[in-house]
Amino acid sequence: MRRFARRADSRFMVIEKEGERPRVLLVEDDAAVTRILSLLLRNSGFDVTGVESGKEALFALDVKPYDAVVLDLGLPDGLGGEVLGKLHSVPRDCFPVWVVISALDEDEVVRRYGSIGGPFLPKPFDPLRLVDLLEDQIERCRSTHS
Repeated sequence: MRRFARRADSRFMVIEKEGERPRVLLVEDDAAVTRILSLLLRNSGFDVTGVESGKEALFALDVKPYDAVVLDLGLPDGLGGEVLGKLHSVPRDCFPVWVVISALDEDEVVRRYGSIGGPFLPKPFDPLRLVDLLEDQIERCRSTHS
């Protein structure tokens, strides 16, 4: 049975099965940013798990499959680059997709971490842009693998 979730821009995102919301791992150390993004993503139809460190993110990626990851590279434990490397190395047909967020500009991120491999949003960014990027990437993967 298909159901629909209202997106932040009042459009609807198709959710294939009852209770099946795209799973997003939000890796962000700023509690206020995590609260705001989690609320927005949940209200946009996502199932959100938030973690504060690279160590927690690496563990979460080993334990549960995610459709998408929102990764802040500037984590206090310095493991943002390792999380990005793990995302690059995960054997996958399409998922997880990811969006990198950072207070650094994109050129500096590429210089420090190499290829991003997904969309990049410099902080501060429009949270609705994040929702759109995630929805577009997930829909693209689902349509090519259905």
